[in-house]
Amino acid sequence: MTIEWGNFLIVLVASILAGCGTVILFALGLRFAGPDTRRLRPLGVVCFALCAALILYGVYLVIPFFHR
Repeated sequence: MTIEWGNFLIVLVASILAGCGTVILFALGLRFAGPDTRRLRPLGVVCFALCAALILYGVYLVIPFFHR
């Protein structure tokens, strides 16, 4: 049994980017939805929606029931 290091690296990079991207979107959503930034609140809602979409897509990929 051998490890295919190229595929391992692809999964590692994708996992780090998805994890960091979700955290960054959530943090931006908090920043834009604050009480002082009334004009930027719709942008905060978009960030929260994208964060939720990333999480739901991750759940879709993990649960094999959805792939049938």
